[in-house]
Amino acid sequence: MTAVSRLDTLAKTHPEWSAWLHVVREVAAELSSPVWDAHPPQLATAQDLSPMLFGAALQPDGQAVARLLDHLSAVAREQRLHALAGHGAQAQQTPADEALAVFLAAVNGDQTALDGRASRIGASPEGMRTLAQLLPMPYLHACARRWAAGGRPGWSQGYCPVCGAWPAFAEVHGIERARHLRCGRCGAGWPMPALACTYCATTDHEMLGTLVVDDKSSRFGLEVCHGCSGYLKSCATLQATPSDEVLVTDLASVEYDLAAVDRGFLRPPGPGVALRASLALADATPLAPGR
Repeated sequence: MTAVSRLDTLAKTHPEWSAWLHVVREVAAELSSPVWDAHPPQLATAQDLSPMLFGAALQPDGQAVARLLDHLSAVAREQRLHALAGHGAQAQQTPADEALAVFLAAVNGDQTALDGRASRIGASPEGMRTLAQLLPMPYLHACARRWAAGGRPGWSQGYCPVCGAWPAFAEVHGIERARHLRCGRCGAGWPMPALACTYCATTDHEMLGTLVVDDKSSRFGLEVCHGCSGYLKSCATLQATPSDEVLVTDLASVEYDLAAVDRGFLRPPGPGVALRASLALADATPLAPGR
């Protein structure tokens, strides 16, 4: 079953989510497209605790970014999600430079730039941020594919070695019970010791625990840290979740997020590391964030 078909099934199971899932479907269909592999980023000098894209000059196809932004906005309008796409009629095609500005703001978590766009198009700040976070995902997935074989050997941080985001969930693989974290933004996976908090890195077993959720038939559970009050979903699986399905698996298990929050546990706001990336078109000088 593909990521798109899983989203369709999820929309039938949870019709109250259907409008949002229609929007997510647009980006899910792009995650494996080779168009995003064509222009790899120009990497900065690697630093021990920095993800690979830290300080990188990103080179996405501007027309592809604009096309995806227009598709996401159009579907949001069709689904009456005006907080995400604004209240206006179907807009003309977004210029590539404008779409790339949204792309870079989403990658870097530039809330000021995204709030400014929200004001211009009549969307809510929260809605604009939510929609914009989908935009760079296909390009970030392409980056993760490029380095899947051996990007950062020995990486032991809780945040993603590719894009710096916190993981969407942990996977416990096979009979060896090896623990791997999975990034909800770029789909990357990386090993992490079982007895360590993803967020504050404590290994104090008295601070670490699990939460029991009523649905005992599910393969998901909840790892919690009483030191930093963070939580992470965890699931047992024989094989790693395909990278283009990580987003769907995260959405399909949202009741566990709600259960954790209801018990006073939270995920840290924002990514683990701000990327401070820039844009560089082919054969061009990188454009700094905010330009």
